[in-house]
Amino acid sequence: MTRFRNLAAVSLIAGAAALPAAGLRAEDPPAHSDKRLVYADFENSTDGRPVSSRGGKLNLWGYQENPTRLSIFKGHPEDNSRPQLVRTSKDDDNHAAAFEYELVIPNQWTGVTMEVQGHAGEPGALPADDVTGYKFMNVQAYVTGTQYMRVEVMSNGQGLNLHSGYPMTSFKLQEGFNTYKVRLSAFSQPAWVTETRIDPEEVLKRLTSVTFAVFCEEQCRPTKGLVIVDNIVFEK
Repeated sequence: MTRFRNLAAVSLIAGAAALPAAGLRAEDPPAHSDKRLVYADFENSTDGRPVSSRGGKLNLWGYQENPTRLSIFKGHPEDNSRPQLVRTSKDDDNHAAAFEYELVIPNQWTGVTMEVQGHAGEPGALPADDVTGYKFMNVQAYVTGTQYMRVEVMSNGQGLNLHSGYPMTSFKLQEGFNTYKVRLSAFSQPAWVTETRIDPEEVLKRLTSVTFAVFCEEQCRPTKGLVIVDNIVFEK
């Protein structure tokens, strides 16, 4: 599809696409410690598809208000429901997860989401992490076409019975490949959730996945861009 040129134009090197933008310089890979949980650095892969540090699957999906005006995304060339594994520079072996997106109108709300599962497992029975002992979640991201990114914490198959409206927060994006520090205390359920309110700590205590979304709400305009995510780390 001609609307998606960035990922389609890259060459394949060592099983992963090398992005042509030499300015995407990644930080040194984080290391596990008693003060840090490396949730995903994307140096692991399964069948050429990125996975989290402990083998958790990554998924892509779109959502929209108007069922006839679907959000569009492009991930792995052989499985569009998964993001692509990319190298952030042809001179660097660092890997990241990437996808392209397009948000179309008319829609009052629309978006594209990437889910990162913490562990390998079966749907509905994923192993959980207790991250309540951490204060921050850091993530490195390069995003074009929008000003904000939303991050959501989820717990599936852990007895919470919450199918939507998980605690979330958002952060303002800057130009370039930057690290964003998200306070875990900033997560809260959206205001439209009225019947299934839950303490965010209950989700953080049984965390199974983290999602990152590019989105539009209310006065939506057509937009498209590229998303690259790396080094998701919980820190004390």
